[in-house]
Amino acid sequence: MDLAAIVCNLVLTATTGLILLTEGIPGRFHYILLSALMFAVPLASAIVVYRARQAGQQRGATSAGPTSTSIRRTALLNVVLFVAACWSAIAQYPYPEGNTVIPFAVLTVLVPVLNLLSLRGAGNSTTAR
Repeated sequence: MDLAAIVCNLVLTATTGLILLTEGIPGRFHYILLSALMFAVPLASAIVVYRARQAGQQRGATSAGPTSTSIRRTALLNVVLFVAACWSAIAQYPYPEGNTVIPFAVLTVLVPVLNLLSLRGAGNSTTAR
């Protein structure tokens, strides 16, 4: 599941970056904040999950895995992103025509959930060490 979380985080970050490049920066402040969250949180989550995965593979050696504090902070950021993504999906309900909006909205809502599941596993392995 960690690998799926890392891949989904990178796909969401790349898609958000491409949307920002093609559409430009949003005009309203709350959408600028949402765009910043959608760009930064998946990157931070991918880094923390990757470091936890690497630390789990190197249990015998002293590994520089993520601390429980960084896991908690990343989990909190994912909860904030989940709430913001749900708010955005509900606020913009009459979606424009096209077949790319719905998959992006689903990816945006599901990635924080997948991150929370991966971070929970990483948090359990951090406390077990």
